[in-house]
Amino acid sequence: MSSLNLLSVWATLAAIGVAVPIIIHLLYRKNRKETDWAAMELLRRALVQRSGQIKLEDFIILLLRCLTLLLLAAALLRPVLTNKEFIGDSKVGMIVAIDDSMSMNHGATTRFENAIEAARKVTGTASPGDKISIIFLNEKDISDIGKVPLRSADYDANEVSKILDQAKKNGASNHQSNLENSIPILKEMADEIKAGTKEIHIITDAQQSDWNNLSSEAKGILGDISASIYVIPVNSENDDNRSVTSLQYVSGSLNNSGVARFEATIKNHGNNDANSGDIEFYQDGNLVSRQPLGVIESNSSKVISFLANYNKPGDLSVSAKISKDNLSEDNLRHTVVNIRPNIRVLCATDSASDGLENSTNGLFFLENALRLRSTDEGAGIQVTSVDSSDLTLEKFNEYDIIILANVSSPSVEIAEKLKTFTTNGGGLMIFAGDNIDQEKYGQAFGITPESILPAVIGNKTTASEEDNNQWTLAVPSSDHPIARVLKLIPEDMINGAKLNSAIELKPLSGSQTILNLVENNAPLLVSKNTGEGSVTICSTSADRSWSDLAIHPIYTIMIQQAVTTTTSKPGSRLAMVHSPKSISIEGIIPSNAKLQKNNIGGNDTEDIETSKLAVSAITNDSFKVEVKSEDITDTGIYNILDPQDSSLGIIAVNSDSAESNIKVAAGDALKETIGTINNVSIIVESPDEAILNKRTGSDLTSILLMLSIICFVLQSILAKYFTNKISKGETDIAASLQLSNVAAARRT
Repeated sequence: MSSLNLLSVWATLAAIGVAVPIIIHLLYRKNRKETDWAAMELLRRALVQRSGQIKLEDFIILLLRCLTLLLLAAALLRPVLTNKEFIGDSKVGMIVAIDDSMSMNHGATTRFENAIEAARKVTGTASPGDKISIIFLNEKDISDIGKVPLRSADYDANEVSKILDQAKKNGASNHQSNLENSIPILKEMADEIKAGTKEIHIITDAQQSDWNNLSSEAKGILGDISASIYVIPVNSENDDNRSVTSLQYVSGSLNNSGVARFEATIKNHGNNDANSGDIEFYQDGNLVSRQPLGVIESNSSKVISFLANYNKPGDLSVSAKISKDNLSEDNLRHTVVNIRPNIRVLCATDSASDGLENSTNGLFFLENALRLRSTDEGAGIQVTSVDSSDLTLEKFNEYDIIILANVSSPSVEIAEKLKTFTTNGGGLMIFAGDNIDQEKYGQAFGITPESILPAVIGNKTTASEEDNNQWTLAVPSSDHPIARVLKLIPEDMINGAKLNSAIELKPLSGSQTILNLVENNAPLLVSKNTGEGSVTICSTSADRSWSDLAIHPIYTIMIQQAVTTTTSKPGSRLAMVHSPKSISIEGIIPSNAKLQKNNIGGNDTEDIETSKLAVSAITNDSFKVEVKSEDITDTGIYNILDPQDSSLGIIAVNSDSAESNIKVAAGDALKETIGTINNVSIIVESPDEAILNKRTGSDLTSILLMLSIICFVLQSILAKYFTNKISKGETDIAASLQLSNVAAARRT
């Protein structure tokens, strides 16, 4: 209202100013006194002849004088030129969206700190009465006050400052940016704003993984937002960063009193070679090994191995930590595996009654391969062999893995039991053979992607004379745990295994081919995770009828690793920050459970304030624990405890490795991504000044002042010119006009 009153005042003054020369002109005309004089009659007649020209010259001078005053008055109003208005201002509705993903923690002075300072400048352009919202671009639910601390509130500089100060103190989070899912929320918040000018300010490091992969749908939503969108990139001094991108079990025994190999992958994300620091390995939170990292070339990775020794069953946590750099949040990674006191295996075939000494009986070779590590009654692998017809008598929940060797056709009942068994965490392994009926397998288990089988079972095929009546194994390219072990075997040893027959396997969606045949690239070993368990199919037989694989060293390695991998469930105890997790645990079902965070490198623990964890029964001696996303807000090792504070299981929580690539989509790359969206602008420097200019438009004050001066000078020149033109006339009439009222008026 005050701006309108001011505008009225200045408009009134401008009108008065413009009227002044007109009034003077009119008054001067009225001031003349007419007197009849015969001698002036001749002069009057001559003057009449020039009156048209004189009136035109007078009008030009008067117009320039009025325009001078009008432009001066307009300049005093400080008008601006915008797309919507030329003069005045309007209320502003402002949304400040701050990226607080893990990559924003990069730098000695972090990107997040730079973002907070940019937010201060942006919010500093607001005025009392403006509406303001502050939102952080993270994975929290919009109902969480931590994500939206301010929403459509009246601008209060002190309140905004408190929020930004607290955010700076807390620092950025350790989770991935949620730009894709945040854009619809920004549109929703923009629609709520009741203001003449709507603005959305996205303050971010413009990480490539976020902005380059922005979907067309999200871009479309940005274009539909009825607000001016300003993307304000903030950066750190460089893009150098090293991270532990993965830590995983590779090989070895995961039985009681065993030794297992773990591999940590360290990546140099920067453009410069890195040659500093060590890597430390922790086992159950205690430092057990330290190794130098050595040189890691730019944009390259290095794999470093670690051997873990253990002598008790239960969940084993392993952590890898590298030396501190400009982004410390990704320098530590965790994993958990389950150490078994023993592994219970059920083997079944159609010909178990033929005797295990029969070389065509797959159970003979399976038992010999599996029992290599059974050193005593209380440890190793316990094998139970039965005829397939007796499977209905077995309690599947008493076993960890079930192997079907040349079983013709499981009944629908058995198939349903196997589905439940694998979904609840059990392992199933199927070997081919002459008895296999592919149609009945398809009927029992299905041939859709929803089937627990990793592949559709086809017909038997035999090596041709072109292949010398035999096939050989290819060195695996898969990253599956079984494949990682087989890669350690010399290539000539792998090629030593000869196969003459196999069934056709057509992998289904979600499956992984572990091993292929060289000659026709046909899958030999295909695996698929199903629920908490897994299913693996081998396209050849478990005995010597289709190949000599059963007497080859690779056979024992493959079987042992398959059983170990299936039962230890590497990866089943892994979770991401802010992601829910469900884990299966064996034992007596507790009345409730709680979380406890274990600190690495010490014995300190931290109780997590959470509601009681949801516990549900699977069987009489196993249950599931459901952990909510809001309960795992930080990386680390989380212990699930029963009411007596006894450990039920462990969860390893890591950050998203995609955040470790802190390269940004700057300049032209960012413009290519969003620069074509009409309502989106990219502001690189001085965001407050740039925003004010865009908000208010171009200031016309200086232009108007310059035009006013030009008009003033021009009218002065013309007045003098016209007067001198009269005085220089050659006639008596001109001499008389010089002294006339016309000349005098022009000089006024």
